[in-house]
Amino acid sequence: MRCINPLRWLQAQQLPVAIYRPGVPRHFDVVVLQAWSVFATSSDAMDPDAVLQQVQQLRDQDVRIVVDNCDNQFYNPQQDAAWDAQVARLRTLLGMADALVCATDALLEITREQGFTQPGYVVGDAVESQAELQLGDSWLRRYLNPKRWPSFRKAVQHKAWIAQQRASGHIPLVWFGNHGVGYAEGGMLDLLKLQAQLEQMYPARPVSLTVMSNHRVKYEQHIQPWKIPTRYIDWDRTTFLEVLRAHEVAVVPVQLNDFTRCKSNNRVATALQNGLNVVADCIPAYEPLRPYCLLDDWQNLGTYLQDHDLRKSQLQAAAPYLQAHCSQVAVVQQWRQVFEQLG
Repeated sequence: MRCINPLRWLQAQQLPVAIYRPGVPRHFDVVVLQAWSVFATSSDAMDPDAVLQQVQQLRDQDVRIVVDNCDNQFYNPQQDAAWDAQVARLRTLLGMADALVCATDALLEITREQGFTQPGYVVGDAVESQAELQLGDSWLRRYLNPKRWPSFRKAVQHKAWIAQQRASGHIPLVWFGNHGVGYAEGGMLDLLKLQAQLEQMYPARPVSLTVMSNHRVKYEQHIQPWKIPTRYIDWDRTTFLEVLRAHEVAVVPVQLNDFTRCKSNNRVATALQNGLNVVADCIPAYEPLRPYCLLDDWQNLGTYLQDHDLRKSQLQAAAPYLQAHCSQVAVVQQWRQVFEQLG
């Protein structure tokens, strides 16, 4: 989202940009690194200390360093020492940067509060199309790879379930996203704040709820027992948008803290872009989308679900805003402005 897709669009505009590959002899004036590159968060990640060493080597060659970040990793309410050690590498990386790029104004503000005063820029997250979610996949890999067939089958089965729910008068709701992170509150369990209301509304205003995420056990323990129809489906980039569009309203409850308030508008923008209305708790990045959603007003959820004319008008009004501010074209223009100001 924040690297490969913008890079491909910039290349299409004839800008001299390429993926940096260590050890490949090629001169770069500027190298952009993701902040997460210095976190040991996956088994296939490059050694974070080796990343810092390479950054220093680039600086010794007078290459300018830009650090791009999309999360507030400084937030550590449990005071986890292991996480503090990871964040220490981030601080080292940020200290080596000539410029900072953040996904939101709130994240740039937090980064400033941590003492980093380099030139800073805000570049948002673009809403991705199916082609961008599967960038680099050939037609054969997308549709004839047997490893993809289970995802396609699950998508068909889930859409059939949604059709049954609609036929019985249910409005299909969906929550989608990462189930949560280890160092901050939030994620799937934010849905628990809606349980009593949805169950009380039912059956006067019947709804169903899909959870599209990456932790089935958490769903089975906390959401499946609800007294409304619910169903889980694993997030998969090949079927995500297809499954998402089968629903009518996305619900985005958010536990507000210094981690969540730094998040981008991507979940809300993605839902709107794909024809879903949105009911959400507001974080700073959602505020410009207020005219197109129901924000901070869960008590009127039932009325909103029944107001088809309002929901239709909101979706129609959202389209120009999304194109101007949340599209790949808009985000790539933001990246161009960063590079132009770097000179």
